[in-house]
Amino acid sequence: MASPDGKSSKIQEGALNGVAYRLNGSLKGYNQDLYFKPASTEKVITALAALSYLGPNYQIKTRLLVSSKSLSSGNKIVTQNGVLNGDIEVEFRGDPYFTKQELYNLLNTLKDAGVHTIAGNVYLNSGYFAGHDYASGWSWDDLSKCFTAPPSSVIINGNCVSAKLTATKIGGKVTVEIPEGMPISVITSDVEVVSPSEFYGGCDLEMDRNSQNIYRLSGCIPVQQKGKPLGLSFAIQDPEQWGKDITAQVLAKLKIQVSGKIEPVRKSVGTLSYYAAHLSVPISAMLDKCLKRSVNIIADSMARTIGTVFYSRPANYDMSMTAIRRILKGKGIDLGSATLIDGSGLSPHNNITPRQMLSVLQYIADNDSHLNMIKLFPVAGQSGTLGSRGSVMKAPLLKNVTAKTGTLNGVSNLAGFLTTKSGKLVPFVYFMNNLSYDEATAKKLKAKKIAKPHYIHERQILETIYNENAVREEH
Repeated sequence: MASPDGKSSKIQEGALNGVAYRLNGSLKGYNQDLYFKPASTEKVITALAALSYLGPNYQIKTRLLVSSKSLSSGNKIVTQNGVLNGDIEVEFRGDPYFTKQELYNLLNTLKDAGVHTIAGNVYLNSGYFAGHDYASGWSWDDLSKCFTAPPSSVIINGNCVSAKLTATKIGGKVTVEIPEGMPISVITSDVEVVSPSEFYGGCDLEMDRNSQNIYRLSGCIPVQQKGKPLGLSFAIQDPEQWGKDITAQVLAKLKIQVSGKIEPVRKSVGTLSYYAAHLSVPISAMLDKCLKRSVNIIADSMARTIGTVFYSRPANYDMSMTAIRRILKGKGIDLGSATLIDGSGLSPHNNITPRQMLSVLQYIADNDSHLNMIKLFPVAGQSGTLGSRGSVMKAPLLKNVTAKTGTLNGVSNLAGFLTTKSGKLVPFVYFMNNLSYDEATAKKLKAKKIAKPHYIHERQILETIYNENAVREEH
């Protein structure tokens, strides 16, 4: 089979491809019951569960608690000449949008009440979620990158810091610029500045990290020929330390002294009462960004929120994914033996069939009048991760494919909706796993000198669906 530009659409040797879609009530495609790694298409499952169970207007509440003895019956803070005699607690609940400024605004309610000294401790409660912040199977060498920033109960500024590296001379020194007030340390003394060809030839920039949010870089960095700094992002490794350091900065800026400690806890200490709160943006707004831009920390904090609310207790990943399955089963979506590990699809241990994923998409299509979910997906050539995807940038697919992408090493998926030539909205799943390239091709892809070779096949399959024809398996 050839694509419209005359190039072969045969899938890469050794790759595994599965396609499923419904046209005129009939299931079409191939390999519909084989298991694939869904990658970020799994975010569709998480988003549907969140909208169905929590509702589009649900907001995550970050609370400020104050020692009960320091509150009057009217919930007013009682001080002695500006001294609050007792402890306070910030209860974090995994709001992926929560920022340092919003923490400032929350603690500023103390300043507004006349507090200049806390004669006690400041507790940072990180116990809203249970278990590890990283799900099973997350690649260890990705954990320093912001797309795997930990979806802890404590999230501030997305648990990510963007920095700039400057390297203007081969063999010279590397300097790093960290935004003011971001409490991380980056050591660059072991980094070698090399030519771009040497860098893309395999001498990568590598990162070691520790629990104090200290990062040591090594390996190579390409020389900057036009003096433009290299942007680099750092995922926070210790959210509790991160919360502690930022809280100390905020209190200092507010000129509120603390006689005790700033201490992370998993449960409230002493007798505390609710005083103030910050409400997140609604879930619908979070999911719009999550699906369009494929933001992992939103998906995983959402999954853990679902589990915690569902069970009325701190939930780990296993509990959260069980809750999601039960929520969807209550809607008539039975995912059978699919393996769901996390909410984002980062884990390569996730497995689902094209038929199972299609059942999720079909439910969305049938119920979108009240879900209003399809509008949250990227649109080919217009938005999100489909804004520049090579396979869908030309007619007739341009603007007619509305789908979630899914990418891991060796994985390139699409799951969503295609408007056909007659105007029908067709749910479809295109899974491509086990992609592997020869050394020369891999280097060109790393340097972004060529388009991904499998896009030819992907475009051919999507155009076949657009033309309302039956696809056949290519070997």
